[in-house]
Amino acid sequence: MLTNPSEKLTISPLGLEIHSELTFEEWSDLAPKMGMAHKSMSFVIGDWLVYGEDKFAPQPNLPGLEIETRRIRVSGDRYEAIHASTGLDPATLKSFAYVSRRVKRLLRNNLLSWEHHKVVAKLNEEKQAQWIATATAESSKRISVRRLRASIISGRVLSNEELTVSPAEQGVTNHIPSINRLCGWWEFIGGETWIKTRSPDQLSALLRDFDPIVAILNQLRTSIQ
Repeated sequence: MLTNPSEKLTISPLGLEIHSELTFEEWSDLAPKMGMAHKSMSFVIGDWLVYGEDKFAPQPNLPGLEIETRRIRVSGDRYEAIHASTGLDPATLKSFAYVSRRVKRLLRNNLLSWEHHKVVAKLNEEKQAQWIATATAESSKRISVRRLRASIISGRVLSNEELTVSPAEQGVTNHIPSINRLCGWWEFIGGETWIKTRSPDQLSALLRDFDPIVAILNQLRTSIQ
C-alpha cells in the first residue's frame, strides 16, 4: 500500500482511495504517473522473470561435467512458488517474460505501448527495429496496435482505410487478408534471396502449390480481354 506525501490518497491492490479533496492540478498531475506505471509494469515484471529464469531456474549439467559445472540453484518448486506469489495468471507471466526476452531494452520505445512491442516480439531484431521505427514515424500519432499487426502480416504499412471494412462487405469473405498474409509470408522467408537457396525440385514443387492462384489470375485476365 502506497500513500502520497500529502496523504490525500492511498494506492493499494484494490484500487485508489482518495482521503481528502484534490485540486484539479493535483488530480491532473497524477496522469503521467498513472500512464508510466501502467506502461512500465509489464516490462518490469517481464525483466524480473527473465532474470530469475536465467539465474535461478534449474539448468541441466552437461554430460560428464556434472561436478565441474555444478552450481547452487533455487529448486524448481521454490521458483514456481515465486511465480505464483505474484498473484498473476501464469499465461500472463509467460507473455510478459516472452516479450522482455525477445525485445531487448535498447530496441524498446517509450512512445509505444507494451502491446506494440508484443506484436513485434516474434520478429528478428532487425525487423523489430524497422517496425518500431515505422510505428513512431508518423508525426500526427503513433500507429495503432491493430494497424501495426496487420501491416506486419501484409509486409507493408497499411493505411487506416485499408483496415476499415465497408458495411456492404461486412460478413463477406474478402480476398485482401489472404493476399496480405501471402505477401507477409513471402517477405518473411526472404523472397528472391530465398529462391537462390532452393533447388530446382523445390522451386517446381512451390510452383505446383501456386497453381490454384495462377488459375484465378488466368480467369481474371480472360474476363478482361
